[in-house]
Amino acid sequence: MSTKHEYDVAILGWWYGANYGSMTTYYGLHRAISNLGYSVLMVHEPLGYNGYRVEWPHDLLSIKFADRMGYEYTNQFHFSELPSYNMKVNTFIVGSDQLWNPLIGRVNDDLFLDFVSDKNGRIAYATSFGNKGTKKFDGEFREKHSKNLQKFDAVSVREEYAVDVARDVFGVEAHKVVDPVFLLEKAEYEKLADSASWQPEGDYLNVFYLDPTPEKRRVAEAVADKLGLSKIVIVPNPDKGRALSMEIFSGDRFEFVPEDAVENFLAAYKNANYVITDSFHGTAFSIIFERPFSSIYNTKRGADRFVNILKHFKFGESRRLYETDDETTVAQNSNVSATLDFTAANDVLEVDREASVAWLKDALATTVARVQSGALRVGIEASGQRQPHFSPPSDRAITIEAPEFHASSNAWHVAKATGETSITVTPGGSVKGNRVWCDLPQSLVKGHAYRLTFDWAPITTARAINIHLRNAKTGTFNVIGTLPGGRKGSNEQNFIDFIVPQDNLSQIMLGAVHFVGVNPGARFYKIVLDPIDKADMSRPQLIKAPTPAEKVKRLSEADSDRYIKFYAQNMVSNSEGNARSVIMFNAHAVEKGLSRANFRPGFGKIAIPKLAAEMNSWVESGKSTDDSFFKIGAAVMRAYFDHHKTIGYNVSEFRALFKPEVLEHVEKADAQAGGVQAAHLERATSEAEYYEKSFSSVAFGRRSVREFLDQKIDNTHILNAIKVAAQAPSVCNRQPARVFQFDDKQLMQNALKLQGGWSGYDMPPKLLLVTSDLSAYVFADERNQAFIDGGLFLMNLLLGLENVGLGACPLNTAMSTDQVNQARKLLGIPESHVFIAFVAVGYHDSDALVPKSMRLDVTDILLN
Repeated sequence: MSTKHEYDVAILGWWYGANYGSMTTYYGLHRAISNLGYSVLMVHEPLGYNGYRVEWPHDLLSIKFADRMGYEYTNQFHFSELPSYNMKVNTFIVGSDQLWNPLIGRVNDDLFLDFVSDKNGRIAYATSFGNKGTKKFDGEFREKHSKNLQKFDAVSVREEYAVDVARDVFGVEAHKVVDPVFLLEKAEYEKLADSASWQPEGDYLNVFYLDPTPEKRRVAEAVADKLGLSKIVIVPNPDKGRALSMEIFSGDRFEFVPEDAVENFLAAYKNANYVITDSFHGTAFSIIFERPFSSIYNTKRGADRFVNILKHFKFGESRRLYETDDETTVAQNSNVSATLDFTAANDVLEVDREASVAWLKDALATTVARVQSGALRVGIEASGQRQPHFSPPSDRAITIEAPEFHASSNAWHVAKATGETSITVTPGGSVKGNRVWCDLPQSLVKGHAYRLTFDWAPITTARAINIHLRNAKTGTFNVIGTLPGGRKGSNEQNFIDFIVPQDNLSQIMLGAVHFVGVNPGARFYKIVLDPIDKADMSRPQLIKAPTPAEKVKRLSEADSDRYIKFYAQNMVSNSEGNARSVIMFNAHAVEKGLSRANFRPGFGKIAIPKLAAEMNSWVESGKSTDDSFFKIGAAVMRAYFDHHKTIGYNVSEFRALFKPEVLEHVEKADAQAGGVQAAHLERATSEAEYYEKSFSSVAFGRRSVREFLDQKIDNTHILNAIKVAAQAPSVCNRQPARVFQFDDKQLMQNALKLQGGWSGYDMPPKLLLVTSDLSAYVFADERNQAFIDGGLFLMNLLLGLENVGLGACPLNTAMSTDQVNQARKLLGIPESHVFIAFVAVGYHDSDALVPKSMRLDVTDILLN
């Protein structure tokens, strides 16, 4: 159609993403535009913006699909070359994905078509801002991209609420259209499904989970049982999700789609008796293929999207299942049925498809024609948008509407919307030193009295919120008052009266340490500063102490935040500790396989590829190959390869997974460091001179000793006690326990003062602190395992100390969050470690008196 350009349309978006949502979304958009008679070029992800933009492999699943579908697409190039495409392309379209969500690192200016000249066309089709809510848009993002979006010829969005976001935040009129997968008739997808390399047979439940868990497996089994479906077909997440799915869905009942491909994905849907999914597009294709279905809302990827689509297609909450559902709740759920009426949904879809295709057709025709005529863009700025502003200072008051905040670190997330500014503390960020402030239009006068009023909606479980004035030049600040904590996000007006303590204070500041709990922070609507007479100042508000229940809740939320920050989510290593945990997790799985009486040659299809990948990455990143965890992994694989060689079974495909430099370490690994051995053999060599006591004498002779002889401890005794402690079991042999030892009297005194359980006693010769490293854990369900593993280690340590002749007293770490933070800083304990117990250690007079502390009779403990 175009006479001046090589292509009518170029599509930008994440069409190259290795997930079925991206691939089918852009297939739908590409196909719909092609069906309207336009030539289409797919633009690969430009490079050069930030670390999230990377060179994609040429053998991507999405690229292979693009080749099969006959797409024309560019290679990757530096974003500076984008303007040159104005000469090649008439109109540029951004597609349907969260391309305008600032929380996603890959979102950059090109997705707002900043490079497109005024002579070319700009269209957005069903583009998304992400989850409902506007606090993610900070002032800079809003200002920059309001200008960009207002240059578009036509804008459409995927969600209903996004129409309001486009208008109220960016000043753009937008239309709601359907996700591009709905632009095509079911027959087009059936044709693709028929070309699949695999076709399922018989009756089955189709399961498509992006984020599978053991709990979701139980839900799927409960659904299949209720519907009488013996076979469950698993469609793994093609984006590196196959191994995890195979691990969770092990068993004869499950059949896996053998090859990741869009056609196979669609074939699994086309023939399914029932579908269960935690995917937005998995839900969409259930509707397209008219398959009875249930959806588990995936809060990690945006629950609002599920609410939106199911409400829109007249299903409401009827299709919802929960990850916590079980056989009983599923059996009682009348909506889980082999039949489902799609009449209302089909009526909606028909109207939507017709309207959306018409919108796309009109937007393209109008824009392409404008570009061909040489006319410049008019733009689509919305009218009547109210912008936040600074009121000019007056004799009576300073008023700041929707105040602009700036943060000292990324622990704060600041986002502006019409009439408000949101400040939110990110997980793990509620600590001292993370500050946020807003500017006043002028410095306050030293010695003058003011009333500061917040029109806001705070969220925190902290007992109090300190308010500060800050010097913009020096960064110094003063507390001017305190407001009560325990806020749940309701709109309030709170004030404090104060006298300005010094000159040059021109900023109002808050500290993240006072915002704790779930999604802590505040929405600010207005800040007012009124000069007042000192005689009119009110007395400070009294801050009530938290109730015991409130204190428990705050402590548990702080613990949860710390666990979320440091554990290896989705078994992805974000730290050296995570990498060790993944190596040990998979090495232990291999050891268990080697130890089975009914040995299965060639086992390890899940664990060994993960172990190889992590060990390869370990070496590639330059980490030490003398690390104990790496050496254990190498020794386990040596045992695996040696055993298969002995029995004459070929496992060369597993050897090939290890890079040559890693394989070299495997082949020369110490055979004693990993593998299997007879149950009666000792795992580690004991030091005979310290092991003359019987176990019974050690166990029944151990006492908590609090008074010690003034005698220096032989550190060999400590090391041998720890060697005993190290024999304690831990989940999948992750071994998270660590011991810190101290003998500086002042340091021990300061630490035990925080602990609070050593008053009245002299300092011990040594103080140990047992911790557990949260980076050793890989599953959300392991949230409490650090305390179990640490407790097992601690008990063995106490027995080991008794065995080598040292007295010891364990001291609990039942401390407040602030006390733990102070102790952590004092003793230099890493942030990823949780405290298990202090242990006071020393030689003691065996005739010294100790409490009997009699134990319960066994009949009181064994209850059946």
